[in-house]
Amino acid sequence: MSDNRGVVVGYDGSSPSEAAVRWAAMEARLRGVPLTVVSAWDVYAAVSPMAIPVSDLKAAAEDVAAEGAAHARKETGDVRAVIGRGGAATVLMEAAEDAELLVVGTRGRGGFADLVLGSTAVELAAHAPVPVVVVRDRPAQGPSGPVVVGVDGSPASLEALGLGFAEADLRGAELVAVVAWPEEVEPGPAPLVDAEALREVARDRLERLLKPLRDRYPGVAVRAEVRTGPPRQVLLDAAEGAGLLVVGTRGLGGFRGLLLGSVSHAMLHHAEAPVAVAPAPRDD
Repeated sequence: MSDNRGVVVGYDGSSPSEAAVRWAAMEARLRGVPLTVVSAWDVYAAVSPMAIPVSDLKAAAEDVAAEGAAHARKETGDVRAVIGRGGAATVLMEAAEDAELLVVGTRGRGGFADLVLGSTAVELAAHAPVPVVVVRDRPAQGPSGPVVVGVDGSPASLEALGLGFAEADLRGAELVAVVAWPEEVEPGPAPLVDAEALREVARDRLERLLKPLRDRYPGVAVRAEVRTGPPRQVLLDAAEGAGLLVVGTRGLGGFRGLLLGSVSHAMLHHAEAPVAVAPAPRDD
């Protein structure tokens, strides 16, 4: 695909995909790039004695994509509608090859069935060449609220931090960088470590990670937090009222397996804010 598609969004006519289209349109407007609305179609094994011509299936997909583009034009002007033949993940990944961002809803139907609850979401989060944003099915909102980023020092979380700063800069929003710290352990008769001293080390480390990005984005207000608790709950709590929650594909320490394990599922299923998944560095 030769032309730059800007922001790419999957649309299948479902309510969640409509919410994704509206969010993606606002994002494209903020970035000043085109929006490409993508619908998938394919010919599956017959499940009834009535055959459906391939031309009709393709035409139906074109109608769906045009409908999604019409929703998008309520928010931004430069909108394209395209269709692709194949499974949802394949079509979306191909469309996103030269895009800046890929946006999907929490679930879909037809070509995007079980997008987040099944294997397709994991595949997109783990392998898409660009950041993936999963949008909740709720009335369209402006990009209000802070941008929250989960950080653990891994290469993937540093990618997430960079994406978070860029998004906060676009929105004129505050950035909240969060590190999860384990619950305090009951001290023994002769504790070998000072728990509060270790927390200070974590805070200093976080500030060092933030410094080059503060310099790059001087207009972004930044709040660094070391919160005590399990990573899953820490991020869910931090994301309340956020405009966007940003995480990496995988992490270490407190955020191990952030997007491919149980924490990932918790974010996608329960975080109220849209969840952005930053791709891991290619050389990671």
